[in-house]
Amino acid sequence: MSRSTFATAATCLLCTAASVSAQAAGTVEIGGHGQFTRFDENTTLTQDPSWGGGGFVGVFVARNLAIEGSWSRTWTEDASPAGVDATWDALRGRLVYGLPIWDRVHPLIGAGYVRNMYADGVDADDDGVTGLLGFKAYLSYRVAVRSEAQLDYMWSPFNEGATVGSSTVDDHMNWTVSAGLSIDVGPGRTRDQDRDGVQDRRDACLGTPSGVSVDATGCRIDADGDGVFDEDDQCTATPQGVRVDPMGCRIDTDGDGVFDEDDQCAATPSGVGVDDTGCRVDTDGDGVFDEDDQCATTPGGARVDRVGCQIDSDGDGVVDEDDRCGATEPGVTVDQNGCPQLFEPETTVVVLEGVTFEFGSDILTASAMRVLDRVATSLRGSPDLRVRVSGHSDSTGPRALNMRLSQERAESVMRHLVAQGVAADRLVAVGYGPDRPLADNRTSAGRAMNRRVELERMN
Repeated sequence: MSRSTFATAATCLLCTAASVSAQAAGTVEIGGHGQFTRFDENTTLTQDPSWGGGGFVGVFVARNLAIEGSWSRTWTEDASPAGVDATWDALRGRLVYGLPIWDRVHPLIGAGYVRNMYADGVDADDDGVTGLLGFKAYLSYRVAVRSEAQLDYMWSPFNEGATVGSSTVDDHMNWTVSAGLSIDVGPGRTRDQDRDGVQDRRDACLGTPSGVSVDATGCRIDADGDGVFDEDDQCTATPQGVRVDPMGCRIDTDGDGVFDEDDQCAATPSGVGVDDTGCRVDTDGDGVFDEDDQCATTPGGARVDRVGCQIDSDGDGVVDEDDRCGATEPGVTVDQNGCPQLFEPETTVVVLEGVTFEFGSDILTASAMRVLDRVATSLRGSPDLRVRVSGHSDSTGPRALNMRLSQERAESVMRHLVAQGVAADRLVAVGYGPDRPLADNRTSAGRAMNRRVELERMN
């Protein structure tokens, strides 16, 4: 037989042996048997089979390995011409291993020490070694038939040196065949087909894969009860009742860091920030998620555009929520309310450029009305502002006429502003005539500057 063939056969034997029943350590085997012995001719005992019987006790110190002590007695006779009866008592101590090749039948092999004691017609004793081959066939879980063939070899027998026939005695070799019954006490015979360490009779999960951890019933362990056995479970402390993947870890389908059972927004796009419920974050509550929001601290309730910034529809630098003049023309300087700025900072008087009248009257020209419309818009946007409308003239003509015309023109401006929605109690019309010139009345340019309408802040 080649080495590879032998190795293959040995491997098959071990695999088969691992799946059938075996004796558990701690089991005690007690038995009795009948036997017949064929004595070595040098003993001078009869060569015909001699009958006897005995018993044994064995303690399994490891799986299938027992230390046994046995006693047997055989009745025989001296084969000398005198033909006297004799008895042979054998005390044996040996190691016996049962090969668990089959479930109910275990081949036996053993070796140990034997003490031979001869009495009655032969008064002698000697020591030797013993070996056995046999089998044990179970009739039930604990009761078995046991049969053995034993060889006892005595290298220094009781009649060493004597002459028997034509030869000198230097050893003895006795053969014994026995058969009887034995019973197991204690743990007894075990069968562990799936090699999980749990006997088949207590194994509720036969066929467990090799190498996995099992509980006392032979079933694979799922410590956290998530349906994934511990040897495959990479997350062994999963809370009860949550969904897990094949590795036993909680599922986060959209990969946002919030497990599905807690995720109220289960299809969040990859890479976006989410809150504890798995939903995208909108810190300022403007309807634009933080990852898209370029103005992340928008005041509550403000209208925003697609990038989360407040809307300035007319582009005047004042957002719509604060803009009291929402249709300011491009390029117009506005105040904090988004309205055309009437007064520069630190200035209380402004000349209304472009406000002109029909010749010699208080009738506003069309261009003057357009200017005053913008002024009215600005005043409506600053409802707390009170102003004085003052009319001025040059020094040409009678003073009384200039005083009257400047008053009428101031009142005409005031009436137009009121008609455009400015509260009348915020306005006062005063005509100053030629009394407050801005330039020299001796030149035409100076007189043109002096003919004017002004707004003066009163608060």
